[in-house]
Amino acid sequence: MKAAIIHEFGPPEVLKHEDVADPTPKPNHAVIKVLACGINRYDLFLRMGGVKAQTSLPHVMGADVVGEIIQIDGDGSGHKVGDRVIVAPGFPIDPADWNHKPENFAPSYTVTGTTLWGGYAQCMSVPTRFLLADKTNLPADECATLPLVLVTAMHSVKTLGEVKPGQHVLIQAGASGSGSMCIQVAKTLGAKVATTVGDDSKIEVAAQCGADLVINRHKENFREKVLEWTDGKGVDMVIDNVGGGILKDNLTSMRRGGILVNFGLVGGVKDEINFALMIFNQYQFRGSMMGSMDELREGLELVRAGKIKPVLDRTFPLSEAAQAHQYIEERKVKGNVVLQPWP
Repeated sequence: MKAAIIHEFGPPEVLKHEDVADPTPKPNHAVIKVLACGINRYDLFLRMGGVKAQTSLPHVMGADVVGEIIQIDGDGSGHKVGDRVIVAPGFPIDPADWNHKPENFAPSYTVTGTTLWGGYAQCMSVPTRFLLADKTNLPADECATLPLVLVTAMHSVKTLGEVKPGQHVLIQAGASGSGSMCIQVAKTLGAKVATTVGDDSKIEVAAQCGADLVINRHKENFREKVLEWTDGKGVDMVIDNVGGGILKDNLTSMRRGGILVNFGLVGGVKDEINFALMIFNQYQFRGSMMGSMDELREGLELVRAGKIKPVLDRTFPLSEAAQAHQYIEERKVKGNVVLQPWP
């Protein structure tokens, strides 16, 4: 089969389109014909060597997989050959942890395609218990935009952010894959949403996702705009997928007791924190990593009901995985980018 594989860490050019051996099913695994595989910022981090301890070379990455079962060995967990399925974008890779709840707190929980080979290929092998029947009725490329950003949004916005109807929420990078999904989840919970974008061409994407206020962070100070929007009170919570460089402004955009949830590193892995600011304002800072199978199921039900929609920017053939990564690195993307493994 064909795969986009890396033999070394580095820039997009390290992704090579090559022939590799077909996967064979292990006990209680299924072989999936990959119909589409979404690309996430995490993939870029992995490709550059940001998760070296967990990734052996050569390697095939890819977490957001929609496919069709072509082989099953052992327990099918309710699935059968021919079923269209969604692969969990993260799961415990040690079978000893398979019953751990919630899954994303298991010791061996890993983003799909980090340690084991992922979906940048025409086929992949997955434990059947971490497959979900695809009931979205969406084309495969649109469905492949969903799993990782959807489970992340459900966990960060609903579970950790504790967003409630009528609350004010600031979501960073609203035209990104994760940001656009967080906006939609917050709106389904009845929140009022402000978001930031990097240029005016991305304002429409964020607004279509339901944002009530869209701020071009290169033209306006998001903290000042948010305080104006909330009559000086500040938002109830901030959902941050950026990381370094904006921590102080994130915190001071919130009311006392506000919740800051972070799951992003694109702005850097470090920032400076003022403990007095945290203490006297009783801010809550929560780190978020992916989500559970139940959160993914709940999110997919919202998709099925038409309350959340995929945000697909464009697709690339698998042979152009390097170009797809470059497109994302240049911050041209509005929503999500998807690879198509089959001609």
